[in-house]
Amino acid sequence: MIIINRFLNRLKKRALAAGIALSLAMGSISFAMPEIMPLTEVTPGMTGKGYTIIDQSGEIKSFDVEVVGVNGSSSKLASPRILIDLSGEMIKTTGGIVSGMSGSPIYVDGKLIGAASASFSNVYLDKRVMVTPIEYMLKLWDLPDNKNQTQLPQIDLKKIREEAAKKAEEEAKAKEEQKSEDESDTKKASVEDSAAKSEDAVKEEKLAGKEQADNTYITKEELEAQKDAKEPEKQAEAPKENDEQDKEKAWKMVSGFSGKGVDFLSEKIPGIKLRDAANWNSNAGPATIDYNATLEPGGAVGVAQIVGDYYMGAMGTVTAVDGKRVLAFGHGNTDRGNVNYFMTGADVFSTAHGPLDGMKIGHMTSIIGRVNQDRYDGIAGILGEYPQNVPVILTVNDTDLANSQTYHSFVAYDEEVVPLLTTAMVYDSMYKTIDRAINGTAKVHFRIRTDMGEDGVIERTNMFYNGSDVGKQAVGELNEILNTICTNKDREANIYDVKVDVFIGGQRMTASILSATPDKTEVCAGDKVIFKTTLKPYRQEKVTVDVPYTVPKTQLPGTLNLDLHGGGLINVAKLLLAQQAGDASLEEDQNVKTEAKIKEMLKTACNNDIVVEPAAAPILTDEQQKAAIKEAIKQSKKLAENGNKSKVDNSKPVEAVQRTATDYVIENVIHTTLKIVENKAKK
Repeated sequence: MIIINRFLNRLKKRALAAGIALSLAMGSISFAMPEIMPLTEVTPGMTGKGYTIIDQSGEIKSFDVEVVGVNGSSSKLASPRILIDLSGEMIKTTGGIVSGMSGSPIYVDGKLIGAASASFSNVYLDKRVMVTPIEYMLKLWDLPDNKNQTQLPQIDLKKIREEAAKKAEEEAKAKEEQKSEDESDTKKASVEDSAAKSEDAVKEEKLAGKEQADNTYITKEELEAQKDAKEPEKQAEAPKENDEQDKEKAWKMVSGFSGKGVDFLSEKIPGIKLRDAANWNSNAGPATIDYNATLEPGGAVGVAQIVGDYYMGAMGTVTAVDGKRVLAFGHGNTDRGNVNYFMTGADVFSTAHGPLDGMKIGHMTSIIGRVNQDRYDGIAGILGEYPQNVPVILTVNDTDLANSQTYHSFVAYDEEVVPLLTTAMVYDSMYKTIDRAINGTAKVHFRIRTDMGEDGVIERTNMFYNGSDVGKQAVGELNEILNTICTNKDREANIYDVKVDVFIGGQRMTASILSATPDKTEVCAGDKVIFKTTLKPYRQEKVTVDVPYTVPKTQLPGTLNLDLHGGGLINVAKLLLAQQAGDASLEEDQNVKTEAKIKEMLKTACNNDIVVEPAAAPILTDEQQKAAIKEAIKQSKKLAENGNKSKVDNSKPVEAVQRTATDYVIENVIHTTLKIVENKAKK
């Protein structure tokens, strides 16, 4: 009887191997779920086979496995894992289970028991490898899917190809017409066009200079740093990954990112480890969508959050396929649960390994579906269904070398990742384009098309300077706006696309305000004053700019103390006074709509603005306070009397704080005064 059972087991194994080989020869076969072996039937000493791809042949190869036991099967505190040891010729080649082999289906007696998922830290890769039980992975198909529900359009490959063909035809026609033009005229036009595009850059090359700002003002960055220092509890460490699965779960693949960009991402996403960008490549993008793709158990598959010129994701192995439904990895990629990521095809070139670590080397080939579950026990997805996404177009202009580069990428629409990944791509594109340290001055303009801004568009332009890394400052506002959109408490927002233009150069484009002389010595409430303002750019000659200021109509007669300062500076004295007075505006109003928050953000002064605003009130003695109160009451009565006699004024009220844009990052503050007199004509 024992001999007969062994003979039947061998027949089952051969039949399984033959079925997988047949599927390779007949790629159009639609796979169905094989028979599974419940965890309760898995016992030590059982032997079986695992399947995966390890080289450019694309052949699914087998390796031998032996069950050591089941870990955690009776504990509610840990998800059970089957422990196996590996052997065979393939394992000698790979050294064991390496990154990218996660998800490799493991069969015993022709039945699927689960997916190879991880090895233990500091243990040889062929010893005590963990297998995620298949019944835990099957649950992923039954979980609710609430993503991909925005109004964003699905990717339409046909339309993309038609538009690409039309564009190619137009470009070819334009080239033919260009040949008939005189070469010298063409060159001249090109030079003029280049000069027009670089007009801002030419102006900015004349900048320099810095004088100390008034010590009652600090920069926005310094204020945020002080807040962070006072609230260390908000910077709690990210939870550490389970050491047992660290080798597989933590590694992510990136393409397009430089080392600088990888470091930026690593800082922003604590706990993840990014593989060396030089070892990876991705061809996945909207033009590579495969509507008829198939996957098979043991084959390679990718999950991506970004595709295009930039890529971020991971490669693993398919565990099971049931029609269009796919299970893979045997562990999570991001562990974010219900997600909306790209599923991609993958080609494996080879494997590389050491005693305790290793990886598959390959690239992503095309978008083939959508990953909708990313959990502790694996990932699940649907072939032929595509994730809604946000196109991101980045153009970086190196004003020093007159070089311009444009990057096109697509971020899978998941509100938890869109702000960070978009910001990371902008930061990295700056470094890649200028090919040096990101120091100097950057002018950043971003345009977000969404259903939350006025007329469906959110736009902002600002200038930044930093002697070591201006990139991190330059992407701050974009990240803040995107986060505000994506954390809307009322509804999920639709972001249709993001376009960012950056002009960056090594020049220090800063200036200090030396003086501001008003064109009038005495003015009335409501009058407009022009301050002839002298600026001293860094290591350049002085320049003069006109800074207008309209006195608010509610301003009382007397001396009006004004501060002229850079938009990036914050008046500490006013801030402290407001805090002491319990100013509610300093606390975030939880009832404010997202649209209103964004509007207020866009009203914030830019670093290159000269801001004119009333200075903080000086400290008065008791006698001075009494006299000031009497004068205020007196003037208020006069204003009320004049208001009753005059016609109703329906004009828009004048803001007390006004700003004027310049070509420089303004670094200091100066004080000036105006004498406000009573308007006798209104009596």
